[in-house]
Amino acid sequence: PAYVHVRARRGQATDSHSLAERARREKINARMELLKELVPGCSKVSGTALVLEEIINHVQSLQRQVEYLSMRLAAVNPRVDFGGLDNLLGTEDRSNRQQAS
Repeated sequence: PAYVHVRARRGQATDSHSLAERARREKINARMELLKELVPGCSKVSGTALVLEEIINHVQSLQRQVEYLSMRLAAVNPRVDFGGLDNLLGTEDRSNRQQAS
């Protein structure tokens, strides 16, 4: 036959869709690595779902710390208005979403 099918070597894509998909995966992996470096103890976790779960737990912990420290600061200095803090952190939206689910 006049047509000869050339198979790419393992790990080497040939069509633009495969190349774009590989670039997308590499970008996601690079960002996941950056997130893993930012979250303490996350480098020991493997698997995307577990890493994301660890990151979510860490961010929620940070939100709780901010809320606690804001209450403490408001107790020490009641003249400072922290009413806008919930809007800034999105804590009202978060609690509404949790109740809806």
